[in-house]
Amino acid sequence: MTTFPISLSANWQHTSQVSGLTATERDWLFEPHSLTAKLKSRSQNFSVKVLSEQTFDLSVEQQKLLSCTAVSALNREVILLCDDKPMVYAQSWLPDNKRQDKSHNPLLNMGNRPLGDVIFQDSQLVRTDIEIACFNSEHSLQQLVSQLNLSKQNLLGRRSVFSLREYKFLVCEVFLPGAYLYS
Repeated sequence: MTTFPISLSANWQHTSQVSGLTATERDWLFEPHSLTAKLKSRSQNFSVKVLSEQTFDLSVEQQKLLSCTAVSALNREVILLCDDKPMVYAQSWLPDNKRQDKSHNPLLNMGNRPLGDVIFQDSQLVRTDIEIACFNSEHSLQQLVSQLNLSKQNLLGRRSVFSLREYKFLVCEVFLPGAYLYS
């Protein structure tokens, strides 16, 4: 049984430090626009399966990435599916902003909607540089891969911090075995 949140501890590297990627891997990992839109364009039926949505404490690293003093955040973990095939495991960390009215933050009430459908509609969205990591076949993320009946292999992921006005949040996306990235 998978325990949430799934740890995405890894050797995250800035794009300037990353080498040895294929053109296809670079195309997917460094996609500057909505990954959701890109996945939708390559499938007949796109869907989101919510695995977990709970409040957890932020790690010191996450607080540093988000430049925030918040101690907790809503952690949302989902699988993005194309034609019923798991393609991406995504994890978002939405800090608890005590000054913000939660009922007016659409990111805190997503349901089965993909985050990308909401955030990329806002012209004030700002994204930090994308960081890349490799998750080997021994990484704890592989437990989820096994539960999805996918073959264990090294996986590639990306993360970045987004800002909507003054609200910052962290998004991590890991491409699962069989994703378009590996074709």
